[in-house]
Amino acid sequence: MAVTQQLDYQVVFQSLPQAYIAFEVDDPTFTIIAENEAHARIANSDPDTAIGKPVFDVFPDVSEKYQRTGVSDLLESFRKVIRTGKMDIMPVLKYDIPKKNGEFEERFWRVSHHPVFDENGKVAVVYQATEDITEEIKTSHELARTQQRLNEALSSGVIGTWLWDIATDKIIGDKYMAAMFGIDIDRATKGLPLSAFIAAIHPEDRVRMEKEVQKILKSGKVFEVEYRTQRPDGSMRWVLARGRVERDANGKALQFPGVLIDITDRKLVESNLSFLAKAGTALSASLDYKKTLQAIAKLAIPTIADWCTVDVFDDNDTLQQVAIAHKDPAKVKWAIELREQQGPRDLTEPTGLPKVLRTGDYEFYPMISDELVVASAKSEKELKLLRELGLSAIIIVPLIVENRTVGAITLISAEQKRYYTKNDLEMAQELAGRASVAIANAGLYEAAKRELAARKRLEEQLRIANEELERRVEERTAQLEETNVNLQRSNQELQDFAYVASHDLQEPLRKIQAFGNLLEEEYAPVLGEGQDYLKRMRNAAARMSALIEDILSFSRVTTKARGFTKVDLNVVAVEVLEDLETRIEDTRATIQIQRLPTIDADAMQIRQLLQNLISNALKFHKTGTDPVVKISATKEISHDKGKKYCRLLIEDNGVGFEEKYLDRIFAVFQRLHSRDSYEGTGIGLAVCRKIVERHGGSITATSKPGEGATFIIYLPVHHKQGEPYDR
Repeated sequence: MAVTQQLDYQVVFQSLPQAYIAFEVDDPTFTIIAENEAHARIANSDPDTAIGKPVFDVFPDVSEKYQRTGVSDLLESFRKVIRTGKMDIMPVLKYDIPKKNGEFEERFWRVSHHPVFDENGKVAVVYQATEDITEEIKTSHELARTQQRLNEALSSGVIGTWLWDIATDKIIGDKYMAAMFGIDIDRATKGLPLSAFIAAIHPEDRVRMEKEVQKILKSGKVFEVEYRTQRPDGSMRWVLARGRVERDANGKALQFPGVLIDITDRKLVESNLSFLAKAGTALSASLDYKKTLQAIAKLAIPTIADWCTVDVFDDNDTLQQVAIAHKDPAKVKWAIELREQQGPRDLTEPTGLPKVLRTGDYEFYPMISDELVVASAKSEKELKLLRELGLSAIIIVPLIVENRTVGAITLISAEQKRYYTKNDLEMAQELAGRASVAIANAGLYEAAKRELAARKRLEEQLRIANEELERRVEERTAQLEETNVNLQRSNQELQDFAYVASHDLQEPLRKIQAFGNLLEEEYAPVLGEGQDYLKRMRNAAARMSALIEDILSFSRVTTKARGFTKVDLNVVAVEVLEDLETRIEDTRATIQIQRLPTIDADAMQIRQLLQNLISNALKFHKTGTDPVVKISATKEISHDKGKKYCRLLIEDNGVGFEEKYLDRIFAVFQRLHSRDSYEGTGIGLAVCRKIVERHGGSITATSKPGEGATFIIYLPVHHKQGEPYDR
């Protein structure tokens, strides 16, 4: 009897190696109804928490297109499948998945959506087949980048290719190889015999090159040789040739393909480094800078230049040519005679050596064209001379000692047809820098000899000066001690004055006010006009009492100062508002306080600072307008000292003031309004400034008449341990 086994499709779904996830068609939710293990593994998800949730809650669309436009290609693909009932294959999808450490890992996916139909033929479920193609995409990108780099190298003319058909003795070279050899491109691409390319090799390298070719044809090894080419215009290039001979089954040489790499820049840099090393040795060989510069000029020929000259100002600021070098002594003699015939150099010329000497900047002509020669020649005779010289490139660099241009080095390429590069300019600047140091050292040596002769005389003068200094130090120390005693006495006197002011001076004022009250109460009917005098007397006494109290407040900023502690400005602000509760209610004011920081400060003085500024804002409110005072703060870093500051703002909607009076409002006894308009002694803001300065901060204000005022206070958030509190 046959046994029929029922297939568990859930087990099959979970066992599939392909990654799948399924959604309901409840647009726009698309609730996840199934996810197999393969999908959970590559997506770093958990089916137990994912199933039953909207797909975009579990897998949010993080594509650049959605972030930019709000259009989701995934959502559009779902809807397309439901609308058409057909599978939809999406373009490559970039979707980064989160790692355990919270960072995201870049991933690329190949995604397709498939419909599942109900018994009525409608799409009931959409399932997604997902394939991780990250490595495939990255490999493709890397190949594209490699190809791009190869194309760039070829297009820059740094690399050329060749193929030598040995049987026909015909070499086919691309245009880059032709350019390196100075051979016509059409001829090179059609093919030329080996001898045509051998003839374009520098004479000193030609025989060696022919031997290397014959050796490779016999040995079958990899061909790798460095040599120089010489183009028809006389210019030279360094190249590196690489290739391998291809043979038939019998070992017969058939073809010789290869590449040619232009290494001129590298070789010139090695020549420059070698030259600088030799120049360094020459520069340290003597303290006679003229001999040293002459040695440098000779050393530069012909490795660096065909001509090298050095010009230096003498002690009388007259320009002298201290060195001139060329490989042909006859040309050196001719150049010296020509210089003598021309006479002193015109240092006002706009270009060349005069410009370098005037400005201290270099002149760099990497390739001299005939147009440039024509433009710089002053006469037909000079034009002819310049053309005969066949100049290819020029570098002129200044010699600078102690920020003063003392001369210049000129390097000229002519016969070699070498065109200078930025590397050559940097080498010349390095050479000039070292030569400048040699000149400076020579000057220091001469100065040292003169200094040595005067040292004994100076030593005696120094001994006398030291004795005088010691005497003055003793006198100054005694003065400082006396000043310190006087300062302590002054501080004590100030404290004594404060005590007298708070007791002895206030006592007569209290009696004046008390007797004034008695006079008003008992004799008011008989005083007549005397009541007005009595009122003025009492008001004057009250103002005097307030003035004394304000002066005491100003002096106590330092005499009654306390140490700095952690002060929560929020707590201080609440306490101040409690003290000013009656005035706030009387003026119908609104006080708005944002969250304030905690700083190192003297709590009592910070409280006095806030109370004075808020009272000021309430006092100077506009008639008919309820006062509004806003208090806020931010923390900022000072760019000059790197110190963190609290920036405290107190803004009001009061009468304001002209900013041209800004300095006056913080001075003692200074007022911008009459006593009849606003009460006060003019000391409150001066106290504020003194408190802020004691804390190492600053205070200022901005305002316009009728538009309120904003007081800006900067206070350090922290003070170093042991830092003095009183400044």
